[in-house]
Amino acid sequence: MPELILPQRPRLRAVAVAWALLIGLAIPSPGGQTPPPEETPEAREQARLCERLDENEGIEACRAALALGLGPERRGPVREVLARHLVDVERWSELADHYREDVRLAPEDAEAWVRLGTTLLFALNEPAEALAAFEEAVRLDPADAVTRCLLAIALHSLGRHEEATKAFDEALRLDPTVLDDRPAAQAVREAARRGQPWP
Repeated sequence: MPELILPQRPRLRAVAVAWALLIGLAIPSPGGQTPPPEETPEAREQARLCERLDENEGIEACRAALALGLGPERRGPVREVLARHLVDVERWSELADHYREDVRLAPEDAEAWVRLGTTLLFALNEPAEALAAFEEAVRLDPADAVTRCLLAIALHSLGRHEEATKAFDEALRLDPTVLDDRPAAQAVREAARRGQPWP
């Protein structure tokens, strides 16, 4: 888990959300959709443009490719690139909607819930909705110490310090090194233990 922060400015928010996208949380191709029998050349061309174009143009190409219909081997990577474009232009509400669609399509995917929760907590400052996402991720993957830390941070953001402390303690029980080299997460834990806000 990279350094956990509670960013206040857009640039810091971009960094926080980017960790969910770029570090160890590759976006699988969600199930639940029936792709067309055959991809059209137009869809493949839009998928190519999705990867080559930047920012808003890339977003439009990705969305066009998905709307035209892609097979599962191409749909997942295009959704991942779309998410990265949304981070680049800091369109956080759209990113959250994108991840809501991911969890709708793959409700048993714990990482999809983590991506949604991370966006809600760090980019949109919506700890209550983020908490629900992290609780679902913990239910699906109870042995993941990283998710327990995120759950703890959401609890702390809501002023639920005792519960946050317990969540941090459980994360450390699962992985005693989970807070190593993460001073901000350690600071949140210490604040929770004192019953104080952070930062």
